[in-house]
Amino acid sequence: MANICRTEIKIIASEAAIKDFALRFEQCVDGEYPNKDGAKHIIDEFGADAELLIDRVGSKWVQIYDSYPYWKEGMTEYEFQLESAWYHPSDMMIEMYRQLTAIDPEAQMEGRYWEETFDPIGVFKFIDGELITSEESVDVDYDEEYYWDEQIEPVFDNLKNNF
Repeated sequence: MANICRTEIKIIASEAAIKDFALRFEQCVDGEYPNKDGAKHIIDEFGADAELLIDRVGSKWVQIYDSYPYWKEGMTEYEFQLESAWYHPSDMMIEMYRQLTAIDPEAQMEGRYWEETFDPIGVFKFIDGELITSEESVDVDYDEEYYWDEQIEPVFDNLKNNF
């Protein structure tokens, strides 16, 4: 059984909401939890208010996938990626959205996720404050040279168009 799920997240919000989020996100660390070096862990900053780790995140663990998110003055969009165990970190995403909409009630958050065997892949979007997902499994022919472009992306496009 595969274990890793990648989640790409896009936030569209006011400059103030993006600035607040980005500055806090970019100072977070991940890795061993709880963090022992005093820096703010991503789970402490954006995890849901719950006792059990899985209820704070929505998955067994979570880490920041990419190292290139950045914020600069005037931005109203922010994109980043997370990796988690088993499934996308839904509870953490709900808390992130809650924090964003506390600053900008019109903030939007959407994205896509895929488990490493593409079972499932999905898209998500917050609609009227609720996390809505649409997903399916893809039986990938890995012998096809451009399997991502020809087999995965069309499924993402179809799922996104169904919102």
